[in-house]
Amino acid sequence: MQDTARESRLFTIVLLLAVVMVVFRAVATGLAPVDTLAVSDNDDIMRFLMVRDWLAGQGWYDTVQYRMLPPEGLEMHWSRYVDLGIAAVIWPLSLVMDEGQAAAVALVVWPTLLFVALIAVTGLAARRLFGSMAGLVAVMAVLLWPPTGLTYFAPARIDHHNVQILLMTLMMITVLWPGPCARLGVAGGLAAALSLAVGLETMVTIALAGLVLAGRVVLLRPGGARQMAGFCLALAGGATLFFMGQTMPAEWLVARCDELSLPYLVLAWVGAAICMAMVVLSPRVPGVALRVGVLVVLSVAGLAALGPLIGPCTSGPYGSLPQEVQDLITGRIIEARPALPYLWQANGLGFRFVAPAAMAVALGSAVWAWQLWRGGGGAARARLGVLLLFGWLGVIGALFQIRLVLMGAAAVPMLTGVGVASLLAAGRAGRFGRMGALPALVAVGLTLMLPTLHGLVTGGGGAGAAVPTTITNAGVRMRNADTCRQPELLRSLNTVPQGWF
Repeated sequence: MQDTARESRLFTIVLLLAVVMVVFRAVATGLAPVDTLAVSDNDDIMRFLMVRDWLAGQGWYDTVQYRMLPPEGLEMHWSRYVDLGIAAVIWPLSLVMDEGQAAAVALVVWPTLLFVALIAVTGLAARRLFGSMAGLVAVMAVLLWPPTGLTYFAPARIDHHNVQILLMTLMMITVLWPGPCARLGVAGGLAAALSLAVGLETMVTIALAGLVLAGRVVLLRPGGARQMAGFCLALAGGATLFFMGQTMPAEWLVARCDELSLPYLVLAWVGAAICMAMVVLSPRVPGVALRVGVLVVLSVAGLAALGPLIGPCTSGPYGSLPQEVQDLITGRIIEARPALPYLWQANGLGFRFVAPAAMAVALGSAVWAWQLWRGGGGAARARLGVLLLFGWLGVIGALFQIRLVLMGAAAVPMLTGVGVASLLAAGRAGRFGRMGALPALVAVGLTLMLPTLHGLVTGGGGAGAAVPTTITNAGVRMRNADTCRQPELLRSLNTVPQGWF
């Protein structure tokens, strides 16, 4: 896609303005970061406490939160690597201010750094792959889509979701990017490995990336074998090293289903073995159908052999919990509910999270089908097809749980950019007749501006406004956290005499 000088300049201006806006928001919020944390997500508060405890002397391998269920405490099974990133911000700040102030500033600096990085890599990658106008719109989509612009990258959001979104974006870009295949494979594999060490939520997205690379090997695409080999070996080797770095040696053989542990490492190495087998066998096996059959047979055999080891984890991280606790999780956490009722009723957090993503995927699919029908697009159409796989993964996942839309979060901004840019180009070429740029404006309204328009129509606010005052599920009645988390009320606890713990 050929860029004009005007589009290139406009992209640069929008990218710089986006970074300035994010920094300005950080400065404005930085006036009271701890107050912001007080009404933030429970996981963000717990992450903040874990970082402070570690900096105060708690062991690297000791992730027990002793404030919960004292005196034994509660094992969190959270990655120390996120704590390390936040601490890397706190430590230099503590040289010029006291530790409490440094920690408060880090609440804003850490997610802001991640957000700036996400904006930059998404915009620059979309520009390189699909053109300056697509990159411009992709930057706007990162800012305006609630999961990225309002929720997981907002100040005081220091849990692991923002780290994973950034890592999955980097991984996906390596799959799309033209260049030295082996290096791209290694870079993508390391990003995926670190994401697994941080949390297992991205396993399906990583598996999809591996499947795309395997497809290129089956089709004997130039460089496909080198990229898949680099990806699989870097994923398995990197995951092993990251696991050893955050798990004490005495627990290396302990199988856990809610964190990177032995079953998942063995799965990664079996996958790497299958990758290497396909690299060796594919050039020697005649016909695409036969090569696909070899891949299926190897995969089924590998999973069957791993059945006894990974079988207990197939029910997910909550499978071992009592049914009452599982009901409490799905009742209290809106993001753990299916998105379809919210889409059908056009309301709530589920609608603002999922509807723009679904529209972006639908628009991208229409552009891809049009290019296929017209016989155009070439390499750009192939990249768009891969992008659609990740986008559809998130939309389909959201039908089961709203938060699973994050499986496609890396693709949604780029799909929005490609769709809107394609409609603008078609309008300039006169393909829409008198309608001109109207289809592109409609696409902007259904993707970029949909959450804002929804808020104006319903009178709602930001993403957090979707949380109702009370939630009733399985006889459990939960109060909104805002009623007990007012900063002034929390400060009053400082006047209470010290208790047992």
